[in-house]
Amino acid sequence: MLLFILIILFLIFNLYFIFNLYLIDENCALKPVTNKLNLKISLFKKNPILINLPKDINYDNLLTDLNPCYKNQSVFNEQNLTINYDHDLLNTNLTCNIIKSISYYDKKDTVSLLRCKNNFNIISNLVGDEYFVYLFHPKHRDLIQNKNIEDIRKYGEKVLMKPFDILYIPFGWFYYQEINNPTVLYHIDFDNYFTYIHNMILNKF
Repeated sequence: MLLFILIILFLIFNLYFIFNLYLIDENCALKPVTNKLNLKISLFKKNPILINLPKDINYDNLLTDLNPCYKNQSVFNEQNLTINYDHDLLNTNLTCNIIKSISYYDKKDTVSLLRCKNNFNIISNLVGDEYFVYLFHPKHRDLIQNKNIEDIRKYGEKVLMKPFDILYIPFGWFYYQEINNPTVLYHIDFDNYFTYIHNMILNKF
């Protein structure tokens, strides 16, 4: 009986958290934040978030040590990197499936339109000055998929990313990256215990 109750509760929590993934206000937009409280409020409201967290690190050597790559998990782990991201800012113990990876662009480049299929995708830079991320609200989904980037920019919000900026991209949001100079980025994707199965299935397609 107890096992049955636990299973029912688990299913209820799964449905609750999955349903909440899709509850995105039409007026959501990028929110620059400067403290933990504002970060938590913006996360709850499904806003993309930009926060700057300076840290005394220098990884210029990566420009010569790495080969161009995109979201490479093994390279991230091999480098034993110290980053400016602080997971405690989320103020939750429910996160799981935390995947850290690294991308290296050795010249001007763009990354095709992507959709966040985790609770959050996080992007920040380890090496490089400025680059751009275009964010697209899920409400524009039918207007931007399978289209040329030049034709969809008008639906997006252009975000200038500077050193130590961390961008939180919520579930369902679309984005593409525009790199202008040699740049090394790190990525963190994560779910929670009740959305993990749902998100894992989405990421298979």
